[in-house]
Amino acid sequence: MRRSTLPGLDSLPIVIEPETPSDASLDALLDWAEARPDALNQDLAGAGALLFRGFNLAGAEDLSRAGSALGGALQPYVGGDSPREQAGDKIYNSTEFPAHLPIGLHNELSYAGWWPSRVFFYCHVQPQTGGQTPIGDSRAIYRAMPEALRDRFETKGVRYIQNLHKGEGPAKSWQQTFETDDPAAVEAYCAKHGMQYRWTDYGLRTSIDRQAVIAHPRTGEKAWFNQAEHWHAAIAGIRFWDSGDALADQDRLPAHCTYGDGEPITREDLTTVTEVINAAEIAFDWRRGDLLMLDNLITAHGRRPFAGERRILVAMA
Repeated sequence: MRRSTLPGLDSLPIVIEPETPSDASLDALLDWAEARPDALNQDLAGAGALLFRGFNLAGAEDLSRAGSALGGALQPYVGGDSPREQAGDKIYNSTEFPAHLPIGLHNELSYAGWWPSRVFFYCHVQPQTGGQTPIGDSRAIYRAMPEALRDRFETKGVRYIQNLHKGEGPAKSWQQTFETDDPAAVEAYCAKHGMQYRWTDYGLRTSIDRQAVIAHPRTGEKAWFNQAEHWHAAIAGIRFWDSGDALADQDRLPAHCTYGDGEPITREDLTTVTEVINAAEIAFDWRRGDLLMLDNLITAHGRRPFAGERRILVAMA
């Protein structure tokens, strides 16, 4: 297999392509990866992102095979707040947010009761215009944050608050979020993951305290690992595109966050965080059949606006 970087990008992602026509298949890729797991893990821990290009993946089943072989057991998107259509067993559309809206860099499910260690994106329909999945090194983001702000987040963490409707309202319902109609199953999830919850006339209110910075278990490197600028109600972000008058009602506000001790996060802090994160974006154009593997603890991802058809599938392990 041939190993390189994309033109104009000297860091991430590392690109792995077939050396010969006989290598241009998913079977060949998985055989190659199985023979050198240590080298592959080292590349991923170093760069944070590997782009497998030219191996002719052809659908959700191929993504499932690749994700399971390269990442381990695939996991459902339980607890996630992005609207997603299921495309197979534990395979999802990357997001259903409107095409004209950008989604900033974030680490998958950093706000939830669990998060994947590896995330896989597969390009089934190449976007006509735009639609890149930008990525960024969360370790570099951590280092670039102003020291006082970084220390404040690292010390206090982030408290995420949600109001999930029961079937009618903006964003996802609690049934969609937890992939169940059983309140007892939701309560068990909350208890397992240290999430506070309260059933309301509107639906379900939850809050959970999570870290803002994480240390990679393999290398010990610290990385920025939170979504404060996505969740805060003062920011006109992606999570509030359809909220309407719910923004004015604390019991129906789709999402909000504070520091972990309940102290408000200021707009000034959020503006600085957003500027640093945006500066870390790296983007490339998708090609049909591409498979992008991310170390979710050290590599953030997003989505740029697009026109025309686009179908990117995601799996988490």
